[in-house]
Amino acid sequence: MSLITSRANAQVKAIRALRNKRERDRSGLLFAGGPRLVGEALRQGAQIETVVVVPERLRVQTERDAIGAARAQGAAVLEVSGDVYDSLAFRGEPESMGAVVRQRHDMLPETPAGELSWVAVHEIQHPGNLGTLIRTSDAAGGAGVILTGTSTDPYHPICVRGSLGAVFCQRVVQTTQEEFAVWLKHYGATVVGTSPAGGIDYREAVYRPPVVVLSGNERIGLSDDQLALCDQVVRIPMYGAVDSLNLSVATALVLYEVRRANPGDRPAIAAR
Repeated sequence: MSLITSRANAQVKAIRALRNKRERDRSGLLFAGGPRLVGEALRQGAQIETVVVVPERLRVQTERDAIGAARAQGAAVLEVSGDVYDSLAFRGEPESMGAVVRQRHDMLPETPAGELSWVAVHEIQHPGNLGTLIRTSDAAGGAGVILTGTSTDPYHPICVRGSLGAVFCQRVVQTTQEEFAVWLKHYGATVVGTSPAGGIDYREAVYRPPVVVLSGNERIGLSDDQLALCDQVVRIPMYGAVDSLNLSVATALVLYEVRRANPGDRPAIAAR
């Protein structure tokens, strides 16, 4: 296999185009940069199309094993120079590999099937925040994240990286506000909104699963229509001068309170 050293190579240009949402939407692909994300994609059974490798940067056997595992599953392996790889990646520090992965498109379940919690967020704007929500939902044992309205792309490279690979195992559902409202009526969840003006301390709410933790976007918060969907609206007490937490941090606190109220199984892995 010959090493690709030109950024103008046709395969390289096609992968670089995945930086753009239009091309991600057209192709149904995403680019996941770094050995950790490649390993998670393999572990979660994601459909890997191509592994892009910088041979000179391979340092540990686990990275070589990941290449072999991807090849055994039918993925192509593209060896490139460090300069070519860096033209694909969003991250500044050198990486040894990345992968072109087929996107998942999940649907809202018709009825509960053992789910503890969902996160639902309307018009979230920042891919880093969304990646953190997906990762936190996974950590707290949640089923996934529901996006309504014009939200950031869950397959944006920053979101994929921020999820630490949880995007390959969490369900990410994109739907309309209207379809979401209809779904809630049939699904039978406890809908808990988060707002600084909430009437209940989040530690005192009743979290009967399945729970949908509903948040508005970073700037506006919950609209009147969204508040009308809630069974409870909770607040997180503030002890400093600032009256709100970052969206992903506030949602994480509520998700872990849902888990505390419904402990279920022991953690599968220790927190890192």
